[in-house]
Amino acid sequence: MRRAGFQLGYAIRVLWLGLLMLVAGCASGPDEIVQIASHASSPSPTYPVISRSLGEQGLVTLRVQVLASGNPGEVQVQRGSGFPRLDAAAVAGVKSFKFNPSRTRSGRAVDSWVIVPVNYVLK
Repeated sequence: MRRAGFQLGYAIRVLWLGLLMLVAGCASGPDEIVQIASHASSPSPTYPVISRSLGEQGLVTLRVQVLASGNPGEVQVQRGSGFPRLDAAAVAGVKSFKFNPSRTRSGRAVDSWVIVPVNYVLK
């Protein structure tokens, strides 16, 4: 009987140790991003003249790599508008944006990715 109590106590200690290790592994460290990138300055992307005259409208969703410097890196079309001219204009426009980069808990700027919607609407 004493041996069964020892095994149960040992099993409980092992479970607690495993839980403790799991929680410690999930704890935020100094490199955890605590401030996500945001727009610092974002001039409106140009509306292509041909697209205006043809009545092309739509939402372009871009996936933008924001470098630690605040400049855009790679720009990918996540979801196009259905009009290649609008998609290309959105990509070109976002490349001129300036961002506030993501920052870690320690305040270090790091590269990250953000989603940027560009909506072309005729008024």
